[in-house]
Amino acid sequence: MTDEESAPLEGADIGSEALDDEDRDQIREALTSETNIRRNEAAQALSQLAERDPSTVRPFVDDLLPLLADERNAVAQQAGTALLGVVREYPEDLAGSVPAVFDLIDRDLNSLELLGTQVVVQVVLEHPEEVAPHLDRIVAVLDGRSPAYETTDGIDMVDDEEARQTMLEHDKQEHQLLVQSQGRLANVITAAAEGDPESAADHVDALVGLFDTPDVTVVGAAIDAVAEIAQADPDAAAEAYDPLVACLNHTNDTVRARAIQALGYLGDDRAVGPLEDRARVETDEDLADLAAETATFLDES
Repeated sequence: MTDEESAPLEGADIGSEALDDEDRDQIREALTSETNIRRNEAAQALSQLAERDPSTVRPFVDDLLPLLADERNAVAQQAGTALLGVVREYPEDLAGSVPAVFDLIDRDLNSLELLGTQVVVQVVLEHPEEVAPHLDRIVAVLDGRSPAYETTDGIDMVDDEEARQTMLEHDKQEHQLLVQSQGRLANVITAAAEGDPESAADHVDALVGLFDTPDVTVVGAAIDAVAEIAQADPDAAAEAYDPLVACLNHTNDTVRARAIQALGYLGDDRAVGPLEDRARVETDEDLADLAAETATFLDES
């Protein structure tokens, strides 16, 4: 493909408040053009329209979704921005399109991952049942990630001080985008499980796999998701018992607290002993009380 110069959307009047049928046809034709610049122009036009009036872009949702997998990052970004404008006002328009959004989330650019994450956040707030069946894909994105910043290989080898500092600043900004995306995806996990615990139950094994990830925010969210599943159906979360008990010894206070609560919802009286042990050695008085109370609750149930 070549980036040939072309007249912007062949005269489509994107500056007007309402598009006529001819404008829509021209935009759709441009969105499927073999020319990269042409696709980008059309997607950018729709992203600008979505900022002014998202309702005008609603008819193009199905045309924009394939562009999230476009070979050009710029095209995917413009398409994603347009869809984000729509989903903020009309989450139902993308409720059935969550799998397509992962074409954006799975890209190597952190800014595009964050953009896709923002779209999914809007969907899960109103339609958690559309996100819960895809929790395994979110887990795959988050598994093993750390929030700690590490300089990208090669930056320290740049001789020019000014160039090195510029690269380092950009590298840190990219990392910050990644941290933002991780935090929001963690919230999506919990929200999806809370809204549709039955579908989320199909992914208990994947959620448990996040208990060992370096990001404690993600660990806590995964435990909360399992707790939501257990609250709805303890048997559906039964396989999480041993990993939850292991989390009682986690170095993070919040993770330990969430593990205690999750064990309470799980209702397995085998946890009485581990919880009493935790209560005896716990240095946080509130957590010690919570562990002891949960042990008593399970013992008397």
